[in-house]
Amino acid sequence: MARLKTMKPRLSVMNASRLKPLTVADTRITGWKLQERRKRLWKANPFCADCGRLTEYPHGFELDHKVALFKGGEDTDANCQILCCGDEGCHRKKTKADMKRF
Repeated sequence: MARLKTMKPRLSVMNASRLKPLTVADTRITGWKLQERRKRLWKANPFCADCGRLTEYPHGFELDHKVALFKGGEDTDANCQILCCGDEGCHRKKTKADMKRF
């Protein structure tokens, strides 16, 4: 029986040495440290940074990064703000605007 010829691949192996490693996940806090930050910042100022509406703890707000992490913002208290959440909340509007510019 005749042997089938194999096709040569059309794609070459990617050179990954030119890619810089993603470091956002390394510096982002999670778990109880994040919850502690949420409570501390909310106690300092429980009002939405955009519209000024009083927010409820813990489900009435989102802890938002003023400069998004994917745009080079740092995961620090100084880069965080309280934004109201919900369908018409300021957090949703800001996220939508950030993604449009991305």
